[in-house]
Amino acid sequence: MPLNAPTRLPASLRRRATPLTRKLARKYTGGSERALRRRRERRLRFFRRVSRIGSVFLSEFRIWLIIGISIFVIMTATILLVAPIFDVRQIRIRRQDPRIDIAETEQALAPLFRQRLVLVTKGQVSAMLSAEFPDIERVEVQKNYPSALDISIFLEPVVASVKIDDLQVSPKTQSGRELTSSGSSGFSYLTRNGYFVSSPIKLNPGIPIENLHVTDWGIRPQNRTELISPAFLKTIFSARDMLRSDFGLSAKDITIFLRAKEFHIRTEKVALWFDLTSPLSVQFQRFRELLKNLPLDQVKEYIDLRIADKIVYK
Repeated sequence: MPLNAPTRLPASLRRRATPLTRKLARKYTGGSERALRRRRERRLRFFRRVSRIGSVFLSEFRIWLIIGISIFVIMTATILLVAPIFDVRQIRIRRQDPRIDIAETEQALAPLFRQRLVLVTKGQVSAMLSAEFPDIERVEVQKNYPSALDISIFLEPVVASVKIDDLQVSPKTQSGRELTSSGSSGFSYLTRNGYFVSSPIKLNPGIPIENLHVTDWGIRPQNRTELISPAFLKTIFSARDMLRSDFGLSAKDITIFLRAKEFHIRTEKVALWFDLTSPLSVQFQRFRELLKNLPLDQVKEYIDLRIADKIVYK
């Protein structure tokens, strides 16, 4: 037989629930699966109702929303491109190396003033600075609206100190002269890519770097110019490292002859002469062949590894 629809009990038959009974009922039924399902259904009904209202709103006012967003974008772009408040008015230089001259940097970046900040690019800033500092490693640019530009400059690290001998004989001393940049006083260094830099102060104090003695006729290196090609410098340091790792010989002094494209490494026992004519591995193979037939203690001054068909030593 069909069931009748549920109805409330008459008031005379209802039993009044005490507060303790209500508390126990909430405790044992509030977290039940049925109660959780009811709460979930209520939330779903609410979200469906909001979704229906939102879809109706979008269908009625979609065109006006598109027009409003377009007007906002156009007005924002116009303000950024036209309003003088967004001109570059302040450039802050964050110097990461004492070699960077703030005055020279500001002069190199002077064309950026009065340009729109939104149009200034990292490539544009890097090109301006590279023309002044060719030994730049990287540049970081941060825009602080409405009109400030923060620039961090990182230079190539120095890998060696340099002494320059131009081999021009002095009438008094009958010897060459040791120079820094264009004959000025101070400290001279080489960067990782072979750029010559001079500094009135000592760079990287406390960090050991290689000492290079560069010699040639009439050499006059200018500050921030390439003195040694990166490939030549890499070959020199590779030879130094191979002598230390494979033969236990530490370099005391390295002399570089630029025009001849050769270098001499003086160790505590003997000096070894290398060049760029033959590969470095071939020259070290000649050195190994010599050590098979001759103890190193019998060599007093140098070993010439440049010649292909023989090894000269003294």
